[in-house]
Amino acid sequence: PQPRPPPPAPHTFRERSLRRGAPCGGCGTPVGPHGLVCRVCKVAAHKRCESKVTSPCQPLPPPELVRMGARGPPKPPGRTRDLSNPPRDPQTPRARPETPEAPPGRTPRALLG
Repeated sequence: PQPRPPPPAPHTFRERSLRRGAPCGGCGTPVGPHGLVCRVCKVAAHKRCESKVTSPCQPLPPPELVRMGARGPPKPPGRTRDLSNPPRDPQTPRARPETPEAPPGRTPRALLG
């Protein structure tokens, strides 16, 4: 028979100020601007939900192993310029976008923003 894995360590919460509404590990609703964050696994929780957090406390992987999410992996050093948009010739004047004409004393709505 295989030995059973040790039970997960309990979360070690501390009070923190949160910039964004991180989801609560107990109820799932956003926490913020003040709440609890586990020192080990960084799960957030409301003070009232501290005992409801059931996820195991597992240390986060080192930063060099964390994937970069929607932005993708870091770009290799070297060429970083976008070659699909070549540089503009400084001798060529830039085209100005056309603006709607308005009667004297009136500003077009498009210019009001």
